[in-house]
Amino acid sequence: MSKAQYDADVAVVGYGPSGAIAASLLGKAGVSTVVLERDKDLYARARAVTVNDWTLRILQELGIAERAKQDMDVMPAVSWTTYQHKLVFRLVQKPDVLGHPTAMMIYQPEMEAVVRENANRYDALDVRFGHAFTGLEQDAGGVTVHVTDDGGSDYSLRVRYVIGADGGSSPVREALGLSMAGTTRPRRWLVIDGEVLDPWPGSDELVFWSDPVRPVVDISLAKGNHRWEIPLGPGETDADYDTEGAVWERLQALGMDESRARIKGWAFYSHHLRHLEGWRRGRVVLIGDAAHLMPPWAGQGMQSGIRDAHNLAWKLAAVCRGVVDDSLLDTVEAERWPHVRLLTEMSVRLGMFIEADRPALVAVRNTVGPWARHLPFWNRVLQPSNATNRFADGWVTGRPGRRNALGRMVPQPSVFDRQGGEHLLDDLVGDGFVVLGADLDPREVMSPEQVDAWTRLGAGFRTVRTGFATSDGPDDVIDHTGVLTRWMRRHRAAVIVMRPDRFVAATDTTGLDTPDGVRRTEPAVPAPALR
Repeated sequence: MSKAQYDADVAVVGYGPSGAIAASLLGKAGVSTVVLERDKDLYARARAVTVNDWTLRILQELGIAERAKQDMDVMPAVSWTTYQHKLVFRLVQKPDVLGHPTAMMIYQPEMEAVVRENANRYDALDVRFGHAFTGLEQDAGGVTVHVTDDGGSDYSLRVRYVIGADGGSSPVREALGLSMAGTTRPRRWLVIDGEVLDPWPGSDELVFWSDPVRPVVDISLAKGNHRWEIPLGPGETDADYDTEGAVWERLQALGMDESRARIKGWAFYSHHLRHLEGWRRGRVVLIGDAAHLMPPWAGQGMQSGIRDAHNLAWKLAAVCRGVVDDSLLDTVEAERWPHVRLLTEMSVRLGMFIEADRPALVAVRNTVGPWARHLPFWNRVLQPSNATNRFADGWVTGRPGRRNALGRMVPQPSVFDRQGGEHLLDDLVGDGFVVLGADLDPREVMSPEQVDAWTRLGAGFRTVRTGFATSDGPDDVIDHTGVLTRWMRRHRAAVIVMRPDRFVAATDTTGLDTPDGVRRTEPAVPAPALR
């Protein structure tokens, strides 16, 4: 089938955070993309409550990080406290290494609105609200996607690839005949969203109220919003909280009243530990909640989906441009699942602190916690850091190891351009692949074939200089803090190739050839979108 016979290169099913980020990145790259979203309006209730520096770095790539941060609040710490106001444990946020605060509280509808508004500027995107995915068939040439539009009429789309970003109940996953492995926790939680009318002491913090009978998650969201997550007691069901009055009874037990907050809505959730084995099926790739579900305690569910989208989008764009084989898509799960699994385990550990209900365990926690919280060990095991942003099996040249830079995320310090202007690293070097040399032009240690291969992938070549002096080199990056240079030296690399998702693909010590799958012919022209 010729390219002209496709309606678009990619269909994205679902326009929540994962789908919106994937579609935005594809649109920015000029890849013709149709988005199918069954809901006509943005979901108005908050679900996720926080983002970290990695997620903000992704928003930075879209040029919206600073705008989105206007609707967020920095979260300095997380505390565990008893109902008697004894501080049991406290996690302090790690230092910034990616150019943004390590944790910010959000109001999810506001953040999603910023992402969607930005996506409107990409001509390659065709977002169809009220259009529901109903099925698909794959063949050697592409995917036929079946849709019901907002008027109830059926139609079909012909695309090259499909991204299933349609949530935990994923109709795309169901259409593929796939199911998730794992469990669902039996405990049911009442989740109450409110608006702060009169701030109370601690209303601007994230506090876990530790109690063996009724633990409570007390969350300060951005823009004056607040959330309480309360487990249902033995014998209670959703029907016990079917009126606002019944919900207020539970909040009043926490010391809340209608003079301090207004209830905006409430819902009920169960916590899942589930994942899909095999995110790719032919020309379809599943991401976000469609591929994995974790408990909420680490605040990483939505963010993991956004990172899946980031990992997939640049790879799919390269495939659609014809510069790499589509075997590259097999690396999405290989690179992302270990990190998702790590965060899931971290969330389970946090949940053990929050949900502990055995009196002996609670007594040990409340006694040992105030002393143990000063040990740096707990910051490592209970919250993510940039050191965990890595993979051991993926699209790299060589084998990632403990001492090399392969598969690791490059930090993002403040740097100077040659005139002394200050920028975050990503803003200065731009999107796409970047080859960085520490105090040398990286091309000096590369073969002509290596330079040509990375150039075909769209790579730029930059020299990283240290110090504060301006430079005459037009492509120089002045690492005035020394953060980037020290990071490269620590990982024994004088030259690194940074991928579009800011992970290292190759180094001079592991080999500077392009990884497998890069085509040696001229790239194809992307398929036009039929609007």
